[in-house]
Amino acid sequence: MKPRFLIAAVALAYASHAPTTYAQAFLSDPRLTEGRGIKTGNFELHPGIAVEGGYDSNYFQASGDNGRQTALAPSQANNVTVSEPVIDAYKLRITPSFSLVSRGARAAQEGGGGLPPLTLSAHAAASYSALFAADSSHSSQVSNQDDVGIGAGVGANIFPGRTWGGDIGVDYNRMIEASNDPDTSNAFKRDNIRGGAGVTWRPGGGLFSWRVGYQANATLFENRAFTSFDNVHHTLQLAGSWKFLPRTAILYRGNISWVDYTASRPPGSLGGGESMDSSIGLNGLVSNYFGVLGMIGWASTFYTPGVGTSQNFDSVIGQAQITWYPNPQSQTPGGGVKPAGLSSVALGYTRNTTTSYLGSYYQRDRGYLNTAYFFAERFVVSLAGGLSHITRPPTVFGDGTPQANGEQENRIDATAFVEYRISPSVGINATFRYDGELEHRVYQLTPGPVATGDDLYFNRYQAYLGVRWFL
Repeated sequence: MKPRFLIAAVALAYASHAPTTYAQAFLSDPRLTEGRGIKTGNFELHPGIAVEGGYDSNYFQASGDNGRQTALAPSQANNVTVSEPVIDAYKLRITPSFSLVSRGARAAQEGGGGLPPLTLSAHAAASYSALFAADSSHSSQVSNQDDVGIGAGVGANIFPGRTWGGDIGVDYNRMIEASNDPDTSNAFKRDNIRGGAGVTWRPGGGLFSWRVGYQANATLFENRAFTSFDNVHHTLQLAGSWKFLPRTAILYRGNISWVDYTASRPPGSLGGGESMDSSIGLNGLVSNYFGVLGMIGWASTFYTPGVGTSQNFDSVIGQAQITWYPNPQSQTPGGGVKPAGLSSVALGYTRNTTTSYLGSYYQRDRGYLNTAYFFAERFVVSLAGGLSHITRPPTVFGDGTPQANGEQENRIDATAFVEYRISPSVGINATFRYDGELEHRVYQLTPGPVATGDDLYFNRYQAYLGVRWFL
């Protein structure tokens, strides 16, 4: 029997590395989600619905025939091999969605006028997934994974563009995540609730801005067996921008965070505590077709696990990105709603750290390529992918023994979304996604001379064909 906590922590660590919130590529980018919209009163509405059918080669992200429990020392005679069969499945996804934005906000961002005193935005989507085992021998294990993922949020921007302004927002995500145990229905289902607010000062007509904000983020697991992972983050935020050239600005970001695992007896290897990060950089256009973003800074954590000595991150963080715009740009596109026809190709690298369910933290170095390209308002191509090198401190077992190995991983992720729009509001699309661990890495599961391990190597392909209606 595998130690349940550590296997859960490892699998959750994999889930936490996912680069996108939504399984559907078209939900992660408003340029893909939204069409022309329905203008009513002071708002622009964007309803939509998508139906997709596809195939998942490894729904439980199992290691297959190579999955094993094995003694880490070659001299041990009690090696035990454990089969983790790869279970593939067919999937049907139905995804209604809805978003709205103040007409003044969109008009200003598309060059159509000034901003009103208050701008509002909201979005909601639900995705029902029905699974059917490709092999009838696994029908009962696959069919009980049917579930509904949800994403919703609302936000308000108060006095945008004025000397003093503010913002407030809240969002909710219900994430559906299976463990590598097929007998448990979506073991890692969890609810993420995030809310925050801030005040912004913009003297000099907006050439300089400074924001002070607060954000709370709660993650709650629905399966009682894993509620010991429940946690709440509190973050104080600082952000500044100084536009010293017409198309170039210096940026600053700083955060102070506290994480608390709320269970009365959280796993001992999880470290609650504080973290701090600060970075400065530059964002701008070097020509009408190329933009650059560079940030560099430092992050430190001060986590204290329940078992063993403290292990903390204290190193450089940053981001570097170059973006090509096929159509000339007069200014660097900022956050918020992007023009629907804005194509871009971005190549970049990030280095950051965050809390982990396996040990106190993990560090991720990731190179990535993101592309969104629009052809004559008929053909859309979106590509996103990256290669991640993940480092974490050794896990400490209940007796204080440190884990012997498995502190590093190399992962790859890639998503391709292609859509042909037979009309301005109807599209036929195809989605392909790949996730995988590039090496066979054996994680130590138990301490002592008969220590065992588990190989978490996996390959997972997903392919879907679908049709969607959107406005």
